Amino acid sequence: MRRWADGAAVAVLVVAAVVAGCTGDGGRDRSGGDGTPGVSGSTGAAARGTAAALPDDVAAALAVEIRQSRADWGRRVVQVRVANTGTVDLTVERATLRSPTVEGDASSAKGREVRAGVDRDLSVQLGDPVCPDTADGTGPAEVALEVVDAEGRAGTVVVTPEDPQGHLARIRGEDCATLAVAAGARLWLDDDLPRHPVDGRVVGSLTLHVEPVAGGPRVEVWQVDRTNLVIPADLTNDWRVAVDTAALDGGTAVVLPVVPSRCDPHAVAEDKRGTFFGVHARVDGVEQPVFYVPSSDALRGSVYDLVGASCGWSTG
Repeated sequence: MRRWADGAAVAVLVVAAVVAGCTGDGGRDRSGGDGTPGVSGSTGAAARGTAAALPDDVAAALAVEIRQSRADWGRRVVQVRVANTGTVDLTVERATLRSPTVEGDASSAKGREVRAGVDRDLSVQLGDPVCPDTADGTGPAEVALEVVDAEGRAGTVVVTPEDPQGHLARIRGEDCATLAVAAGARLWLDDDLPRHPVDGRVVGSLTLHVEPVAGGPRVEVWQVDRTNLVIPADLTNDWRVAVDTAALDGGTAVVLPVVPSRCDPHAVAEDKRGTFFGVHARVDGVEQPVFYVPSSDALRGSVYDLVGASCGWSTG
């Protein structure tokens, strides 16, 4: 298996009865394997001692969905969204996401009150990715919610979450592509973004470096995607490149001419992903999912400056 060298959106509609008061089960799967939640006694609230078990109907009213904000994309943080479709106010003391694609449990640092009829997000930091040699047989994710109501009735509700936006699959693809490419090549972007006038426009020169890893697999980089802030100077949707580590004797640099894709100031003010560049690559001939090369803080500022200069924004 390949693992991280350094070191999603899921909705579950509860439709079946909950098994209540099942303590001492040795950690076996209580979810039923089909999205039906299970609940064990007060495992999430040991300090309450003999607290009553959470009622079946209260647990069954919880719906779970994995989300990911754009600001958390690069940090590999996802949100466990808990919707309380019932009539009893609850507190989720902890949400724990388990997935065969990452190491360990991803648990929220704090709980949240989830009143009847509302939903709340609990953020969890994913562990290091686990990338098997094959993409099959990874199994479903699981979410465990440690829940208590105002009367002190508690339980751990376990569900197999849905992933309507495919966050967990996308994250796995990005993670494993990053690892596969890193085995054969090191990719990074220059901090500098020189600007020069071309046909009355301000054009920036973004430089992508590719350096082969000795003894690593062959890596071919063939496309870099536009972002929501900058596009190729020829106004196409991506930069076509042709880098093959098998043909390199040392590193190479590819210059990508960039211009702003938009001139509305709020696009920069609210930017989350405009300085992450999607890369398409093959490793030993195998096409990889798109992965992202981030900008340094210096380059991020230079991209914002390029947009401002090209769009004629006042700096005063």
